[in-house]
Amino acid sequence: MAAVRLGVYEKALPSTLDWPERLALARRLGFDYLELSIDESDARLARLDPASPERAAILAAVAATGVPVFSLCLSAHRRYALGSADPGIRARAHEVFEAAIDLAVELGVRVIQVAGYFVYYEDETPESVERYVEGLARGAAAAARAGVMLGIENMDTVGIASLREGLGVLERVGSPWLQLYPDVGNLIERGHDPLAELDLARGRMVALHAKDARPREPRRVPFGEGGVPFADAFARLAAAGYAGPVMVEMWNDDAPDSVQRLAAARAWVVARMREGGLTVEEVGT
Repeated sequence: MAAVRLGVYEKALPSTLDWPERLALARRLGFDYLELSIDESDARLARLDPASPERAAILAAVAATGVPVFSLCLSAHRRYALGSADPGIRARAHEVFEAAIDLAVELGVRVIQVAGYFVYYEDETPESVERYVEGLARGAAAAARAGVMLGIENMDTVGIASLREGLGVLERVGSPWLQLYPDVGNLIERGHDPLAELDLARGRMVALHAKDARPREPRRVPFGEGGVPFADAFARLAAAGYAGPVMVEMWNDDAPDSVQRLAAARAWVVARMREGGLTVEEVGT
């Protein structure tokens, strides 16, 4: 079986570092790639502007360090929901979607993680679900033209809570460019069996978020202290022949010991991967 690439979420690294330092640190800690965040904040949304100085800095840092930005976490659709009842918000959601695909092409990003929120700041209705599916179909067509994969993440609050629900949306959209990006922690938070869910999603996963969680506690749970059966989950993936990337998701909030936390988390996750029979690609090989 091919070795699995291990990546790290941008928000696990100190934001006080510049981009060359940040990517070099990811490589030094043994990560093969970085997942960039395009969240709902103005600062990260500004990265979608082709003239953004930070966008240029990221591109230059990738070239200088050789550390790729392999995936992009597009959570900005919380603020600009594809399923919104407001036509203006939906129009902005589509602009964000297409700009994120353009950014992915420029940076060499292979996978865009799409949030499974139908809406976030509005009440969910059957109509919002229909608008979300329509918006995803439009985004999948744009991604197909650009040659970029989309992966729906199962969420920790509202929207798509399970991989089974995500598969239902995939069937409705019917595009090979739209698949699943499972988050095993969110499955635990929402009360689902991650092993059964991963079995259902076999052959439809383009990447995996590795984070620990507890019911009603989806973030900042140290690895090994939550409810995710990581070794068993990785064994299911190995048995299914999974060879896609695994991304360590953390929010270290610029804590003084954030680098030590991240190094310990990587070692813990790699140990569970090996227990489960997944081979981790060594950086530089």
